Amino acid sequence: MRPLGELEAGAGRACITPPLGVPLGGYAARIETSRGVHDDLYSRALVLYDGDNYAALVSTELLYVTRKLVESVRKLVEEEVGIPRDSILISAVHTHSGPSILGFHLVEEYRFLDDYISLLPGLVASSLIEACRELRKAEVRWGKGRVDGWTINRRKPLEGPLDNEVIALSVNAREGRCIGSLVNFTCHAVVLGHNNLLVSADYPGYVSRTVERLLGGECLFMNGACGDVNPMTPGTRIERVYDRSVGTFKDAEMMGVAIGCEAVKVLCSASSRLDVKVATAKKCLELRVRRLPEFSEEEIEEIKVRYRDLLRRGKADEALKVGWRLRTMEFTRRLREEFPGGIIKTEIQAIR
Repeated sequence: MRPLGELEAGAGRACITPPLGVPLGGYAARIETSRGVHDDLYSRALVLYDGDNYAALVSTELLYVTRKLVESVRKLVEEEVGIPRDSILISAVHTHSGPSILGFHLVEEYRFLDDYISLLPGLVASSLIEACRELRKAEVRWGKGRVDGWTINRRKPLEGPLDNEVIALSVNAREGRCIGSLVNFTCHAVVLGHNNLLVSADYPGYVSRTVERLLGGECLFMNGACGDVNPMTPGTRIERVYDRSVGTFKDAEMMGVAIGCEAVKVLCSASSRLDVKVATAKKCLELRVRRLPEFSEEEIEEIKVRYRDLLRRGKADEALKVGWRLRTMEFTRRLREEFPGGIIKTEIQAIR
């Protein structure tokens, strides 16, 4: 008979790097497609099983995950290995140097985006399926640390709140080998600015690679409530805190290594637990959308013609302003179509 609370764990990963020609998301000022790959993007998964319940966590090196992507992955995994859909949590590290899977970008001409989006659920699901098939007896350790000096509140640079806590968890096989780990830190993944056209996981990628290099296994990075929190890199100016064109890959590496090393320090001094019970909970909230303006097809087409004309005449600054208005109009119209009743259903999920 299985001992009460005896934990099993497994980890997996899948490469989700998009092909060249796909637009990058996160910055309105980008008007060109990706030109290359600085570092590959991954979906990393960690599955815990206590004999009764599963907890399956996925960290994707994307800007965001859509409801369609999440539901598709859950369906594939449940059908393949039997993990209940409500036990699967899928997140994004929020890199602004990853593919624009929602289509909110100013790039007019691009390739392969639809093909990439169609492949993404299978790729993400494969990381979870691999993790489930690698289950073995395990023990857990966790702890908290801090990394100060790398973040700034972008709305209130001198006095706004920050969360510089590093929360780390690792799952080790009984013989001591690290199966997988999880690191939580709160900061927008925008060390790299709109001027970067290379695919990258930004600083979260360096966090994961640092922990993996030092401890082994797969390291999932999960961002916190980072809405107003930006990186404070050497080139950041308080009077221009939103300007991320000053960020470099070296900055991203330094920030990621600092966070990753703190996580490793915390985990190396934490005690192990064997008697762990797993629990998951999920709730759907209904949020009312503020009143959105209406835009006709003719209005949108008029702005689109103006935007293209400015680009053709080489007026990049004006084109950026008009282009941003165009995408805002298109996005607003899309929201009205998807939520005609003015209600957005959003999911809250917890794993213990």
